[in-house]
Amino acid sequence: MFKIRSYSSAIGGIILFLGILYNPNIRAWAQGVGIEQIQVQTKRRVAVLDFDFASTGVTGLGLSGSVGPAKAISDLLTNRLVQNGTYIVIERSRINQILAEQNLGSSGRIELATAAQVGRLLGADVVVIGTITQFGVQESKSATNYGIFNIVNVTQRQQADVKLTARIVSTSTAEILGVAEGVGTVEHTSGGTMVGQIGSVNVTDARDKILNEAAEQAISQVVEKIAQQESVIAALPILLPDVVAIVADVTLKQVIVNKGAKDGLKPGMILSVERVVREVKDPQTGKVLTRSTQPIGRIQLTKVEANSATGQILAGQGLKIGDLAKPTQ
Repeated sequence: MFKIRSYSSAIGGIILFLGILYNPNIRAWAQGVGIEQIQVQTKRRVAVLDFDFASTGVTGLGLSGSVGPAKAISDLLTNRLVQNGTYIVIERSRINQILAEQNLGSSGRIELATAAQVGRLLGADVVVIGTITQFGVQESKSATNYGIFNIVNVTQRQQADVKLTARIVSTSTAEILGVAEGVGTVEHTSGGTMVGQIGSVNVTDARDKILNEAAEQAISQVVEKIAQQESVIAALPILLPDVVAIVADVTLKQVIVNKGAKDGLKPGMILSVERVVREVKDPQTGKVLTRSTQPIGRIQLTKVEANSATGQILAGQGLKIGDLAKPTQ
C-alpha cells in the first residue's frame, strides 16, 4: 500500500511538472509573468483645431475675420469624423481647454509647430488644421416685363459656395502628411409674377440654409479624403507621452495607475514599472534633483479612463503602490 501511494505521488508530481512546462499560462504564473501580451488594435487619435479664414476669397456675407463660421466648420468636421469611425476623435472641449491653458485661444492662426505641440499635449497622433478659402452667398435678381399687359416676372437667385482646405499634421514631426480639399455649391431660386399692381413676389432669403448645405458637401469631401490617409497615419511611430504615472492599486493580475487619457495614455500601451532605488536631494531646499530607478515589471493597458488606467501584468513580481510606471516601446 505504501509503494502504491508513493508511485501515485510521484506520477502526480510528474504530471504537475509537465503541466507547468508545457502550459504557457501556468508557466508564466509560476515565473511571475502575466498572461501573454494582448493584441489591441487601437485606432489613431485625431484632433481638429479651429479653421482659419484666408486673407482673400471670403465672399458674400462679409464674414472675413469672424470666428463663428470657423468654429462651426471645425465642430461639424469633428462630428463627421466621429460618424465616419476611422479614427478616435478628441473632444472639442478638451482641445479648448488645452488652447486656453497654452494661451492660444485668441492668438489667431496656429502654425504647424504649435499645432503639433497642442496635439502632443492632447495625446493625438495627428492634428487637422485648415483654412476656409470661400464661404458666402452670391445673389442676383432679374425682372422681365411682358409689355402691354404690364406683366412682370421677378426672379431671385442665390448661390452658396464653400471651399475648405485641411492639412493633416504629424504631432511628432510637425510634417504635413496630406491635404484634403472640399468644395460645396448650392443654388436657390425664388420669385413671382405681378400683373400691373396686382400679384405678389415671394422672394425668399435662404442664405443660412444653402450655406449649411454647401458646408456639408465640402466637409463630406474633406472627411472622405482624411479617411483615405488611414494607412499613412497608421504607419507613423506610436507617440509615447512624456508622463510618469504612479501605481495606485495592485491585485494578482492587474495594476491601476493615476494617469489616463488626459495624459496621453491609450489602450494597448505598454508601461515599464520601476522602483526608486536612490534619490539625490538639494541640501538647501530638499527638492529632488535626480533619482535612480530599477525596472521591476511591465504592464499593458487594457482600460483607459480620463484620469486613470488599468493594466494587465505582463512581467514582474512584487509590484506595489507607489512604484512608477512609464510608457515604453
